[in-house]
Amino acid sequence: MRIKSLLAAGALVAGLLSLPATASAQPADARSAAAGTCSMVMPARFSIRAAVTNFKITLAANCKTAGMSDATWTGSTTGSTWSEFLWFDDTTYSETLTMYALSTPVGRTTWIGTGAADRNYNDIAQTNASSYTKYGSSATLIGGRKGSRTAFIATVGYYNPKINAFARWSGKQVLLQYKEIGSSTWKGLKYLTTNASGQAAYTYYPNKTRTYRLYVPQNASLWDFYTPAISR
Repeated sequence: MRIKSLLAAGALVAGLLSLPATASAQPADARSAAAGTCSMVMPARFSIRAAVTNFKITLAANCKTAGMSDATWTGSTTGSTWSEFLWFDDTTYSETLTMYALSTPVGRTTWIGTGAADRNYNDIAQTNASSYTKYGSSATLIGGRKGSRTAFIATVGYYNPKINAFARWSGKQVLLQYKEIGSSTWKGLKYLTTNASGQAAYTYYPNKTRTYRLYVPQNASLWDFYTPAISR
């Protein structure tokens, strides 16, 4: 009986020695994924209206909740080799994105998270984002009313990066819109096409006061634009 007991004890010791090492035996520099996620508050659209423009990009509250120490994102624009790099730390949770009219590409930019960690060097998950960059457009609408006659003059422009200024937009089709007093619904009144000076005129006879604005449609490189509303 004693021999059987000794054999059983020996087998137990051998089994314990053959068990795999516990987590405490892992290398001291092993990293694990931290809890939480870090996200950028990335605007959906950027409008370039000057030679150099700085945009402030911030992080969402979930980054602070996750204990973020630093995080980076890289932006790539479709059809371009240009790339942007944003680096954030836990002192301001914000970064400046600088755009240059002559070199920043127009189009959709996809922002990929390329690394984020907490103060213990544990990785934090990141969410990706996207934005779209175009040049800005502009317009003014002047109106006058006499009796039942209402007349308008529209002036339309666009930002030209080559001259770093807004230029008159000739041959551009725009839409004059109106809404009845007390209504919130805008309706199309008349499509107008600007002349060589970037202007268009229109006269009609509504015989009552309405609210008007001008809509400039966007294209592949220029954003759309609405003028402030006027009542005539």
